Amino acid sequence: MERLSATDLDKVFKALGHVTRRRILQLLAQSPRYPYELSKILDVNRRVILKHLEALEEAGLVEREVGSSELGPDRTYYRLSVSFGLSTTILPNSFLVRVTRPSRTSTQDIPAKVRADVQAIKTLLSKLDEVNRKLEKLDSERVQLAQIRGQVIQQIEEIMEKCSWDESSRARVRSLIDPSRVEMEPTVHRTVEAWNSVMREVLRLFEEFFDSGI
Repeated sequence: MERLSATDLDKVFKALGHVTRRRILQLLAQSPRYPYELSKILDVNRRVILKHLEALEEAGLVEREVGSSELGPDRTYYRLSVSFGLSTTILPNSFLVRVTRPSRTSTQDIPAKVRADVQAIKTLLSKLDEVNRKLEKLDSERVQLAQIRGQVIQQIEEIMEKCSWDESSRARVRSLIDPSRVEMEPTVHRTVEAWNSVMREVLRLFEEFFDSGI
């Protein structure tokens, strides 16, 4: 799942719609596990676990691998097959789904090795608290910015209505300024380029309209 299409997102949301599947993903994020192990931890019938794993595999979220066992024949393990962040923003005039992928250098501030003592744990917990606070701040800022963006788009809609634009022209502008058009771009650089192109095209349409004196 190098890049999530609209169909891929539908599958992901469907797969995440069940609490047991989300709990399975939480466990697999820690380490690969086999179905019977998941069944015992979650206290869920093994056949039910297999059904959930099948749904997660179909959505491209997990994959299976054969691993050895000290207690008998080889076992089929399941592990996460993707690494991405998924966030949604639902506000008046704004509905966004954003997929982000971790930077290859995102773990550069984490020490490669730590001592096994209380001070080491204290240092790691401090880093964890710092990260959690930054994430909380980012989430809050994202909602606020999405709200402003929705209000700006609404004002553009009002201008088009005030100027009595025909429906096809309105639809063209809506399709251009729809945030979901570039939310899926894999890099910030490409996203900025895409938005610059959008703004130039929208401005051109308005310039043509006002210059025509309609």
